[in-house]
Amino acid sequence: MKNVRFLQWALTVVAALSLSLGGAVPAMAANPDQGAVAAKYASVGGAGSFLGEPITPLRCGLVAEGCYQQYRAGSIYWSSASGAHVSLGGIRARWASFGWERGFLGYPVNEENCTLVNRGCVQDFQGGSIYWSSASGAHVILGGIRARWASFGWERGFLGYPVNEENCTLVNRGCVQKFQGGLIYWQSSVGAHAVHGGILSKYAQMGYENSPLGYPRSEEVCTGTSSKTCTQQYVGGTIVWQTNTGISVIPNTGSIAYVVNKRKPNAPIDRTPSDLVVVGNQYMRTEAGNQLLAMFRDAAANGISMTTISGFRSYATQLAVYNQYVAQYGQAYADTISARAGYSEHQTGLVMDIGNPNGACGLSACFASTPAGAFAADHAWRYGFIVRYTNGYTAITGYAYEPWHLRYVGVRISTAMHNLGSQTLEQYFGLSAAPDY
Repeated sequence: MKNVRFLQWALTVVAALSLSLGGAVPAMAANPDQGAVAAKYASVGGAGSFLGEPITPLRCGLVAEGCYQQYRAGSIYWSSASGAHVSLGGIRARWASFGWERGFLGYPVNEENCTLVNRGCVQDFQGGSIYWSSASGAHVILGGIRARWASFGWERGFLGYPVNEENCTLVNRGCVQKFQGGLIYWQSSVGAHAVHGGILSKYAQMGYENSPLGYPRSEEVCTGTSSKTCTQQYVGGTIVWQTNTGISVIPNTGSIAYVVNKRKPNAPIDRTPSDLVVVGNQYMRTEAGNQLLAMFRDAAANGISMTTISGFRSYATQLAVYNQYVAQYGQAYADTISARAGYSEHQTGLVMDIGNPNGACGLSACFASTPAGAFAADHAWRYGFIVRYTNGYTAITGYAYEPWHLRYVGVRISTAMHNLGSQTLEQYFGLSAAPDY
Protein backbone atom coordinates (compact mmCIF):
# COMPACT_ATOMS: atom_id res chain seq x y z
CA MET A 1 0.00 0.00 0.00
CA LYS A 2 2.86 2.35 0.80
CA ASN A 3 4.35 1.66 -2.64
CA VAL A 4 1.05 2.56 -4.34
CA ARG A 5 0.82 5.83 -2.39
CA PHE A 6 4.43 6.67 -3.28
CA LEU A 7 3.77 6.02 -6.98
CA GLN A 8 0.67 8.25 -6.87
CA TRP A 9 2.72 11.01 -5.20
CA ALA A 10 5.50 10.71 -7.78
CA LEU A 11 3.06 10.96 -10.67
CA THR A 12 1.48 14.06 -9.09
CA VAL A 13 4.89 15.73 -8.81
CA VAL A 14 5.72 14.92 -12.45
CA ALA A 15 2.39 16.34 -13.63
CA ALA A 16 2.88 19.50 -11.60
CA LEU A 17 6.41 19.97 -12.99
CA SER A 18 5.14 19.54 -16.56
CA LEU A 19 2.46 22.19 -15.97
CA SER A 20 5.00 24.58 -14.47
CA LEU A 21 6.99 24.35 -17.71
CA GLY A 22 3.98 25.40 -19.76
CA GLY A 23 3.28 21.90 -21.01
CA ALA A 24 5.88 22.43 -23.78
CA VAL A 25 8.27 19.75 -22.52
CA PRO A 26 7.39 16.06 -22.91
CA ALA A 27 6.54 14.26 -19.69
CA MET A 28 9.13 12.10 -17.98
CA ALA A 29 9.02 8.61 -19.42
CA ALA A 30 10.87 5.35 -19.43
CA ASN A 31 14.50 5.46 -20.50
CA PRO A 32 14.52 4.35 -24.18
CA ASP A 33 18.06 5.70 -24.67
CA GLN A 34 19.42 2.89 -22.49
CA GLY A 35 21.52 5.36 -20.53
CA ALA A 36 23.11 7.01 -23.59
CA VAL A 37 22.44 10.55 -22.34
CA ALA A 38 23.87 9.72 -18.92
CA ALA A 39 26.90 8.11 -20.56
CA LYS A 40 27.50 11.18 -22.72
CA TYR A 41 27.19 13.44 -19.68
CA ALA A 42 29.73 11.33 -17.81
CA SER A 43 32.09 11.33 -20.81
CA VAL A 44 32.35 15.14 -20.81
CA GLY A 45 32.99 15.30 -17.06
CA GLY A 46 29.57 15.27 -15.46
CA ALA A 47 28.60 18.04 -13.04
CA GLY A 48 32.16 19.36 -13.02
CA SER A 49 32.20 19.88 -16.80
CA PHE A 50 31.28 22.87 -18.94
CA LEU A 51 27.66 21.63 -18.91
CA GLY A 52 27.27 22.00 -15.15
CA GLU A 53 24.55 20.36 -13.12
CA PRO A 54 21.32 19.00 -14.63
CA ILE A 55 18.29 21.27 -14.28
CA THR A 56 15.68 18.86 -15.69
CA PRO A 57 15.29 15.12 -15.53
CA LEU A 58 15.70 13.04 -18.66
CA ARG A 59 12.73 13.71 -20.92
CA CYS A 60 11.68 11.48 -23.77
CA GLY A 61 8.85 11.37 -26.28
CA LEU A 62 10.48 13.78 -28.75
CA VAL A 63 10.45 13.39 -32.52
CA ALA A 64 11.52 9.87 -33.56
CA GLU A 65 11.20 8.78 -29.90
CA GLY A 66 14.16 10.92 -28.95
CA CYS A 67 15.23 12.09 -25.48
CA TYR A 68 17.03 15.07 -23.98
CA GLN A 69 18.25 16.43 -20.69
CA GLN A 70 19.01 20.07 -19.97
CA TYR A 71 21.96 21.30 -17.93
CA ARG A 72 23.00 24.73 -16.72
CA ALA A 73 25.06 25.47 -19.84
CA GLY A 74 23.45 23.32 -22.51
CA SER A 75 21.64 20.10 -23.37
CA ILE A 76 22.25 16.56 -24.48
CA TYR A 77 19.94 15.19 -27.18
CA TRP A 78 19.57 11.57 -28.21
CA SER A 79 17.74 9.59 -30.88
CA SER A 80 18.34 6.06 -32.05
CA ALA A 81 19.40 7.33 -35.49
CA SER A 82 21.76 10.10 -34.31
CA GLY A 83 23.10 8.97 -30.94
CA ALA A 84 23.63 11.25 -27.93
CA HIS A 85 25.31 14.63 -28.49
CA VAL A 86 25.82 17.90 -26.63
CA SER A 87 24.18 21.13 -27.82
CA LEU A 88 25.18 24.53 -26.43
CA GLY A 89 26.00 28.19 -27.09
CA GLY A 90 25.35 30.08 -30.30
CA ILE A 91 24.92 26.93 -32.36
CA ARG A 92 22.27 25.68 -29.93
CA ALA A 93 20.44 29.02 -30.14
CA ARG A 94 20.42 28.91 -33.94
CA TRP A 95 19.19 25.30 -33.89
CA ALA A 96 16.43 26.36 -31.50
CA SER A 97 15.35 29.12 -33.91
CA PHE A 98 14.54 26.44 -36.49
CA GLY A 99 12.43 24.35 -34.09
CA TRP A 100 15.02 22.10 -32.40
CA GLU A 101 14.76 18.48 -33.53
CA ARG A 102 11.29 19.18 -34.99
CA GLY A 103 12.78 21.43 -37.69
CA PHE A 104 14.48 20.53 -40.97
CA LEU A 105 17.84 20.09 -39.23
CA GLY A 106 16.68 17.18 -37.06
CA TYR A 107 19.06 15.96 -34.33
CA PRO A 108 22.78 16.72 -33.94
CA VAL A 109 24.89 13.84 -35.23
CA ASN A 110 28.25 14.77 -33.72
CA GLU A 111 29.85 17.08 -31.18
CA GLU A 112 30.59 20.74 -31.73
CA ASN A 113 34.06 21.19 -33.24
CA CYS A 114 35.68 24.48 -32.24
CA THR A 115 39.09 24.05 -33.88
CA LEU A 116 38.21 25.93 -37.09
CA VAL A 117 39.73 29.09 -38.59
CA ASN A 118 39.53 32.12 -36.27
CA ARG A 119 38.30 29.91 -33.43
CA GLY A 120 35.12 29.07 -35.27
CA CYS A 121 32.86 26.13 -34.49
CA VAL A 122 30.70 23.71 -36.46
CA GLN A 123 28.15 21.08 -35.56
CA ASP A 124 26.50 18.71 -38.01
CA PHE A 125 22.83 17.79 -37.87
CA GLN A 126 20.75 15.26 -39.74
CA GLY A 127 19.64 17.96 -42.19
CA GLY A 128 22.71 20.19 -42.48
CA SER A 129 25.38 22.00 -40.50
CA ILE A 130 25.59 25.10 -38.35
CA TYR A 131 28.79 27.15 -38.44
CA TRP A 132 29.68 29.83 -35.89
CA SER A 133 32.44 32.41 -35.55
CA SER A 134 32.57 35.53 -33.41
CA ALA A 135 32.64 37.72 -36.53
CA SER A 136 29.83 36.02 -38.46
CA GLY A 137 27.53 34.52 -35.84
CA ALA A 138 25.85 31.12 -36.21
CA HIS A 139 24.28 30.14 -39.52
CA VAL A 140 22.94 27.03 -41.23
CA ILE A 141 24.42 25.76 -44.47
CA LEU A 142 23.06 22.85 -46.48
CA GLY A 143 22.37 21.34 -49.87
CA GLY A 144 23.95 22.50 -53.11
CA ILE A 145 25.28 25.72 -51.62
CA ARG A 146 27.04 23.74 -48.88
CA ALA A 147 28.60 21.43 -51.47
CA ARG A 148 29.89 24.38 -53.53
CA TRP A 149 31.28 26.07 -50.38
CA ALA A 150 33.02 22.80 -49.52
CA SER A 151 34.69 22.77 -52.94
CA PHE A 152 36.40 26.06 -52.06
CA GLY A 153 37.78 24.75 -48.76
CA TRP A 154 34.91 25.48 -46.36
CA GLU A 155 35.66 28.41 -44.02
CA ARG A 156 39.36 28.17 -44.92
CA GLY A 157 38.67 29.33 -48.49
CA PHE A 158 38.22 32.83 -49.89
CA LEU A 159 34.53 32.86 -48.96
CA GLY A 160 35.09 32.49 -45.21
CA TYR A 161 32.08 31.84 -42.97
CA PRO A 162 28.39 32.24 -43.88
CA VAL A 163 26.97 35.51 -42.54
CA ASN A 164 23.27 34.84 -43.07
CA GLU A 165 20.84 32.05 -43.84
CA GLU A 166 20.08 30.66 -47.27
CA ASN A 167 17.37 32.68 -49.03
CA CYS A 168 15.31 30.59 -51.44
CA THR A 169 12.72 33.18 -52.47
CA LEU A 170 14.55 34.32 -55.61
CA VAL A 171 13.28 34.29 -59.20
CA ASN A 172 12.74 30.80 -60.67
CA ARG A 173 13.04 29.30 -57.19
CA GLY A 174 16.70 30.17 -56.87
CA CYS A 175 18.65 30.45 -53.62
CA VAL A 176 21.50 32.63 -52.40
CA GLN A 177 23.65 32.69 -49.28
CA LYS A 178 26.06 35.41 -48.27
CA PHE A 179 29.54 34.66 -46.98
CA GLN A 180 32.29 36.88 -45.63
CA GLY A 181 33.98 36.85 -49.05
CA GLY A 182 31.07 36.76 -51.50
CA LEU A 183 27.84 35.00 -52.46
CA ILE A 184 26.86 31.52 -53.57
CA TYR A 185 23.84 31.24 -55.86
CA TRP A 186 21.93 28.05 -56.61
CA GLN A 187 19.20 27.42 -59.16
CA SER A 188 18.06 24.04 -60.44
CA SER A 189 18.95 24.66 -64.09
CA VAL A 190 22.50 25.94 -63.45
CA GLY A 191 23.57 24.50 -60.08
CA ALA A 192 25.53 26.40 -57.43
CA HIS A 193 28.24 28.98 -58.19
CA ALA A 194 30.14 31.62 -56.23
CA VAL A 195 30.31 35.31 -57.16
CA HIS A 196 32.85 37.60 -55.51
CA GLY A 197 35.22 40.54 -55.87
CA GLY A 198 34.99 42.96 -58.75
CA ILE A 199 32.69 40.68 -60.73
CA LEU A 200 30.25 40.64 -57.80
CA SER A 201 30.31 44.45 -57.70
CA LYS A 202 29.33 44.63 -61.38
CA TYR A 203 26.71 41.89 -60.94
CA ALA A 204 25.20 43.89 -58.09
CA GLN A 205 25.14 47.05 -60.21
CA MET A 206 23.33 45.14 -62.95
CA GLY A 207 20.63 43.96 -60.53
CA TYR A 208 21.90 40.50 -59.48
CA GLU A 209 19.78 37.58 -60.75
CA ASN A 210 16.94 39.94 -61.67
CA SER A 211 19.06 41.53 -64.41
CA PRO A 212 19.27 40.24 -68.00
CA LEU A 213 22.35 38.32 -66.85
CA GLY A 214 20.27 36.01 -64.67
CA TYR A 215 22.11 33.41 -62.57
CA PRO A 216 25.81 32.51 -62.79
CA ARG A 217 26.38 29.27 -64.65
CA SER A 218 30.11 28.84 -64.09
CA GLU A 219 32.82 29.77 -61.64
CA GLU A 220 35.11 32.73 -62.21
CA VAL A 221 38.06 31.71 -64.40
CA CYS A 222 41.25 33.82 -64.39
CA THR A 223 44.24 33.75 -66.72
CA GLY A 224 47.52 35.66 -66.81
CA THR A 225 49.72 36.97 -64.02
CA SER A 226 50.94 40.56 -64.34
CA SER A 227 48.05 41.29 -66.72
CA LYS A 228 45.13 39.26 -65.44
CA THR A 229 41.78 38.53 -67.07
CA CYS A 230 38.89 36.95 -65.15
CA THR A 231 35.59 35.89 -66.71
CA GLN A 232 32.37 34.44 -65.38
CA GLN A 233 29.54 33.06 -67.47
CA TYR A 234 25.91 33.86 -66.71
CA VAL A 235 22.67 32.66 -68.26
CA GLY A 236 22.35 35.96 -70.13
CA GLY A 237 25.97 36.91 -70.81
CA THR A 238 29.50 37.22 -69.46
CA ILE A 239 31.21 39.51 -66.97
CA VAL A 240 34.87 40.19 -67.76
CA TRP A 241 37.38 41.76 -65.36
CA GLN A 242 40.80 42.83 -66.63
CA THR A 243 43.75 44.32 -64.78
CA ASN A 244 44.30 47.17 -67.22
CA THR A 245 40.83 47.89 -68.58
CA GLY A 246 38.52 47.23 -65.64
CA ILE A 247 35.24 45.39 -65.77
CA SER A 248 32.68 44.94 -68.53
CA VAL A 249 29.51 43.02 -69.34
CA ILE A 250 28.96 41.23 -72.63
CA PRO A 251 25.28 40.23 -73.06
CA ASN A 252 24.52 37.11 -75.07
CA THR A 253 23.97 37.42 -78.80
CA GLY A 254 20.30 37.98 -79.54
CA SER A 255 19.35 39.19 -76.05
CA ILE A 256 17.58 42.52 -75.63
CA ALA A 257 20.73 43.83 -73.97
CA TYR A 258 23.15 42.86 -76.77
CA VAL A 259 25.31 45.83 -77.76
CA VAL A 260 25.79 46.65 -81.44
CA ASN A 261 28.24 49.38 -82.36
CA LYS A 262 31.06 50.07 -84.83
CA ARG A 263 33.24 47.44 -83.19
CA LYS A 264 30.53 44.91 -82.32
CA PRO A 265 28.48 43.78 -85.33
CA ASN A 266 25.27 41.81 -85.25
CA ALA A 267 25.81 38.09 -84.88
CA PRO A 268 25.37 36.67 -87.39
CA ILE A 269 26.12 39.82 -89.33
CA ASP A 270 22.98 39.45 -91.48
CA ARG A 271 20.78 38.38 -88.58
CA THR A 272 16.98 38.76 -88.78
CA PRO A 273 15.04 38.27 -85.51
CA SER A 274 12.32 35.62 -85.56
CA ASP A 275 9.73 37.50 -83.48
CA LEU A 276 9.15 40.64 -85.55
CA VAL A 277 5.65 42.16 -85.44
CA VAL A 278 4.07 45.18 -87.10
CA VAL A 279 4.21 48.33 -84.97
CA GLY A 280 2.59 51.28 -86.66
CA ASN A 281 3.91 50.98 -90.20
CA GLN A 282 7.21 49.36 -89.19
CA TYR A 283 8.54 46.07 -87.80
CA MET A 284 9.95 45.50 -84.32
CA ARG A 285 10.55 42.59 -81.96
CA THR A 286 7.43 41.69 -79.99
CA GLU A 287 8.46 42.77 -76.49
CA ALA A 288 9.93 46.05 -77.68
CA GLY A 289 6.92 46.75 -79.88
CA ASN A 290 4.47 46.22 -77.04
CA GLN A 291 6.41 48.60 -74.83
CA LEU A 292 6.62 51.22 -77.60
CA LEU A 293 2.86 51.11 -78.10
CA ALA A 294 2.38 51.51 -74.33
CA MET A 295 4.55 54.64 -74.45
CA PHE A 296 2.61 55.99 -77.43
CA ARG A 297 -0.69 55.43 -75.58
CA ASP A 298 0.53 57.22 -72.45
CA ALA A 299 1.89 60.09 -74.52
CA ALA A 300 -1.47 60.39 -76.30
CA ALA A 301 -3.23 60.49 -72.92
CA ASN A 302 -1.10 63.56 -72.23
CA GLY A 303 -2.06 65.15 -75.53
CA ILE A 304 1.18 64.20 -77.34
CA SER A 305 1.12 62.33 -80.64
CA MET A 306 3.97 60.12 -81.87
CA THR A 307 4.54 58.04 -84.95
CA THR A 308 6.95 55.37 -86.18
CA ILE A 309 9.41 56.28 -88.93
CA SER A 310 11.95 53.45 -89.21
CA GLY A 311 12.19 50.16 -87.30
CA PHE A 312 13.75 46.86 -88.35
CA ARG A 313 16.00 46.92 -91.39
CA SER A 314 17.46 43.87 -93.05
CA TYR A 315 21.13 43.63 -93.96
CA ALA A 316 20.26 44.38 -97.59
CA THR A 317 18.13 47.39 -96.67
CA GLN A 318 20.83 48.80 -94.40
CA LEU A 319 23.41 48.35 -97.15
CA ALA A 320 21.25 50.39 -99.51
CA VAL A 321 20.63 53.12 -96.91
CA TYR A 322 24.33 53.41 -96.08
CA ASN A 323 25.40 53.49 -99.74
CA GLN A 324 22.89 56.24 -100.41
CA TYR A 325 24.39 58.40 -97.64
CA VAL A 326 27.92 57.72 -98.88
CA ALA A 327 26.94 58.80 -102.38
CA GLN A 328 25.28 61.93 -101.03
CA TYR A 329 27.75 63.04 -98.32
CA GLY A 330 30.92 60.97 -98.69
CA GLN A 331 31.95 58.08 -96.46
CA ALA A 332 33.49 60.08 -93.59
CA TYR A 333 30.30 62.02 -92.89
CA ALA A 334 28.05 59.08 -93.73
CA ASP A 335 29.75 57.08 -90.98
CA THR A 336 28.55 59.62 -88.41
CA ILE A 337 24.87 59.39 -89.39
CA SER A 338 24.44 55.85 -90.66
CA ALA A 339 25.81 52.40 -89.79
CA ARG A 340 27.42 50.09 -92.27
CA ALA A 341 25.47 46.96 -93.12
CA GLY A 342 25.82 44.40 -90.32
CA TYR A 343 26.69 47.07 -87.75
CA SER A 344 23.29 48.73 -87.52
CA GLU A 345 21.12 48.60 -84.40
CA HIS A 346 18.11 48.60 -86.71
CA GLN A 347 18.97 45.01 -87.63
CA THR A 348 18.33 43.96 -84.00
CA GLY A 349 14.61 44.73 -84.26
CA LEU A 350 14.96 46.61 -80.97
CA VAL A 351 15.16 50.13 -82.44
CA MET A 352 12.55 52.57 -83.60
CA ASP A 353 13.11 56.01 -85.06
CA ILE A 354 10.10 58.03 -83.92
CA GLY A 355 8.69 61.36 -85.02
CA ASN A 356 5.74 63.74 -85.06
CA PRO A 357 2.75 62.73 -87.20
CA ASN A 358 2.96 66.13 -88.98
CA GLY A 359 6.59 65.47 -89.91
CA ALA A 360 7.95 68.42 -87.87
CA CYS A 361 11.71 68.07 -87.24
CA GLY A 362 11.70 64.54 -88.66
CA LEU A 363 15.09 62.79 -88.15
CA SER A 364 16.56 66.15 -87.10
CA ALA A 365 18.16 67.36 -83.87
CA CYS A 366 15.31 69.85 -83.41
CA PHE A 367 13.02 66.86 -82.72
CA ALA A 368 14.25 67.09 -79.12
CA SER A 369 12.47 70.44 -78.71
CA THR A 370 9.08 69.12 -79.88
CA PRO A 371 6.54 67.68 -77.40
CA ALA A 372 7.15 64.17 -78.75
CA GLY A 373 10.92 64.53 -78.42
CA ALA A 374 10.65 65.97 -74.90
CA PHE A 375 8.31 63.16 -73.79
CA ALA A 376 10.71 60.53 -75.15
CA ALA A 377 13.71 62.15 -73.46
CA ASP A 378 11.92 62.33 -70.10
CA HIS A 379 9.92 59.10 -70.07
CA ALA A 380 11.22 56.53 -72.57
CA TRP A 381 13.25 54.84 -69.80
CA ARG A 382 10.04 53.96 -67.97
CA TYR A 383 9.13 51.70 -70.89
CA GLY A 384 12.56 50.10 -71.34
CA PHE A 385 13.95 52.48 -73.99
CA ILE A 386 16.99 54.75 -74.07
CA VAL A 387 17.93 57.54 -76.47
CA ARG A 388 20.86 55.57 -77.86
CA TYR A 389 22.86 58.43 -79.39
CA THR A 390 22.75 61.29 -76.90
CA ASN A 391 24.15 64.76 -77.42
CA GLY A 392 27.87 65.13 -76.75
CA TYR A 393 28.80 61.44 -76.81
CA THR A 394 29.91 60.94 -80.41
CA ALA A 395 33.43 60.10 -79.19
CA ILE A 396 31.94 57.04 -77.48
CA THR A 397 29.15 55.95 -79.81
CA GLY A 398 30.61 57.14 -83.10
CA TYR A 399 27.33 58.76 -84.14
CA ALA A 400 25.89 62.27 -84.14
CA TYR A 401 23.05 63.22 -81.80
CA GLU A 402 19.82 61.39 -82.69
CA PRO A 403 17.05 62.25 -80.19
CA TRP A 404 14.58 60.24 -82.31
CA HIS A 405 16.55 56.95 -82.19
CA LEU A 406 15.13 54.81 -79.37
CA ARG A 407 16.78 51.51 -78.43
CA TYR A 408 14.92 48.95 -76.33
CA VAL A 409 17.03 47.41 -73.54
CA GLY A 410 14.31 46.38 -71.07
CA VAL A 411 12.96 48.24 -68.08
CA ARG A 412 15.59 46.93 -65.65
CA ILE A 413 18.50 48.29 -67.66
CA SER A 414 16.82 51.52 -68.73
CA THR A 415 15.87 52.24 -65.11
CA ALA A 416 19.39 51.47 -63.90
CA MET A 417 20.90 53.72 -66.58
CA HIS A 418 18.46 56.49 -65.67
CA ASN A 419 19.29 56.21 -61.96
CA LEU A 420 23.04 56.02 -62.58
CA GLY A 421 23.05 58.79 -65.18
CA SER A 422 24.64 56.49 -67.79
CA GLN A 423 24.30 58.10 -71.22
CA THR A 424 25.47 55.21 -73.38
CA LEU A 425 25.37 51.44 -73.35
CA GLU A 426 29.16 51.43 -73.66
CA GLN A 427 29.45 53.29 -70.35
CA TYR A 428 26.82 51.21 -68.58
CA PHE A 429 28.30 47.86 -69.59
CA GLY A 430 31.90 49.07 -69.17
CA LEU A 431 32.72 48.49 -72.85
CA SER A 432 35.36 50.34 -74.82
CA ALA A 433 34.32 53.39 -76.80
CA ALA A 434 33.53 52.64 -80.45
CA PRO A 435 33.97 55.90 -82.40
CA ASP A 436 35.09 54.09 -85.55
CA TYR A 437 35.27 50.71 -87.23
